[in-house]
Amino acid sequence: MQRTTSWGQMKMPVVSIVWLSSLVVLIMGTYNEIPIAAYSVFAVIALLFFIGSDRLAFLFYVVLTVGTVFALLVVAFRDNWSPLTQGLAMGLHFLLLVHLFALYSLSKYVYEFRSENYFLKERILHLEGFISEEGVLPRLEFEKQASFILATMARRKETGYFVQIDLSELPRMTKRTALLTAGSILHTESRMHFDIVGKTGEFKLTILLQNTDAEGMAIVKGRIEERLKETFHENVLEKMKWSATQIEGQTALPEGVLT
Repeated sequence: MQRTTSWGQMKMPVVSIVWLSSLVVLIMGTYNEIPIAAYSVFAVIALLFFIGSDRLAFLFYVVLTVGTVFALLVVAFRDNWSPLTQGLAMGLHFLLLVHLFALYSLSKYVYEFRSENYFLKERILHLEGFISEEGVLPRLEFEKQASFILATMARRKETGYFVQIDLSELPRMTKRTALLTAGSILHTESRMHFDIVGKTGEFKLTILLQNTDAEGMAIVKGRIEERLKETFHENVLEKMKWSATQIEGQTALPEGVLT
């Protein structure tokens, strides 16, 4: 695992060195044969590789590889190259292929980085929207606040409940919408600045009701169920699974709450 991680960290620098080194050698090997302005082609090629997607970069790589092979064959037959000239041309073409492959690899890493960055931004925006609009905490924040509340409750010898609603059995197309709607209802019907609501599983929501007994828990659960009945159809409500875990002196989250 460590070797894989180390190579993953070294791949970009190694490929960059190969790309730059091959470019320098190509320029040095053809400096006396090609006008300086012609080297702008390398900049154009690099631009083509980086402006598109991974598949487009691979297409450019294939086209340039095959195209340069045929171009060299045509020139070699037309000018009747000597064996020495052919050998030099083959060596320069090999360097060109190394250069193109390194360029394709760099563009692939850049594209993956852009895609991952975009994905992370979308996830953060979604998470921020979920928290700000619905008042539901993400798992880590819920765990952090719950641990603090449990320690306080244990010190004061208070009881409470974890009340959970599992939406994983809902139809796939409605899960996301139902999660947001149910999260909003749970947050609205819980005690503001006293109880906390969190997303503790992919499709599971949990309320921590502090300093309450079974009767108080039943009242809160009843209010939530009434709101859910006003919002969801009966067949959807039947697939929502409820569970309640009593808090009585423990300072750690019970097993099964965070899943």
